[in-house]
Amino acid sequence: MKYVIGNWKANKNYAEVKSWIFSFLEVYRPNKAIYGVAASYPFLSYLQKKFGGLPNILIGAQNVSTVEEGSCTGEVTAKSLQGIVSFAIIGHSERRKHFKESDQDLALKIIQAKKYGIEPIYCVRDENDPIPDGVKFVAYEPVAAIGTGQNEAPEKMLEMKKKIKLPKDCIFLYGGSVNEKNASSYFATKEVDGFLIGKASLDPLQFFAIGKQA
Repeated sequence: MKYVIGNWKANKNYAEVKSWIFSFLEVYRPNKAIYGVAASYPFLSYLQKKFGGLPNILIGAQNVSTVEEGSCTGEVTAKSLQGIVSFAIIGHSERRKHFKESDQDLALKIIQAKKYGIEPIYCVRDENDPIPDGVKFVAYEPVAAIGTGQNEAPEKMLEMKKKIKLPKDCIFLYGGSVNEKNASSYFATKEVDGFLIGKASLDPLQFFAIGKQA
């Protein structure tokens, strides 16, 4: 199986989410890909309701708090997401940059996610980002390719994969301007287990098409 994880980031309102679901279900047929949708918090329960009974579709969060519970206004904890999401994206370069998340913060988030049965998808920018214990999914996301439309060449991705200290038997994802035109070139290397997709995941038809290439 290959994994196609869509990260919607801070996009879509309720009407747009409903439209995306309708369009995706029009074309969706199970194939050799597991599709994951990481949406904003307000839409997670709704997505779980719509997709919960379908094969090979998972719902995920884009982040979890470092804390378990308590007087932390505005935080969304792994405990509160238990039973709603299957996975959570942790360590995305945008959160490292804009929210100053440290390696220590990210390690705490991994602990919280795993405690409540949420699988972390841990993002690294290069070989200098340490990977906490217990991580199974690692997403390599070269900063220069995030949201730029300029994907990193598969050969460069392979070079970096050799440098990153990956956990044994990990599932390796690539993220950085993946779309339906270039996805097959990464699958052809036999070195990627799937993708973490940003902009292309906002289009349900393109999102599904990427998974079909698995």
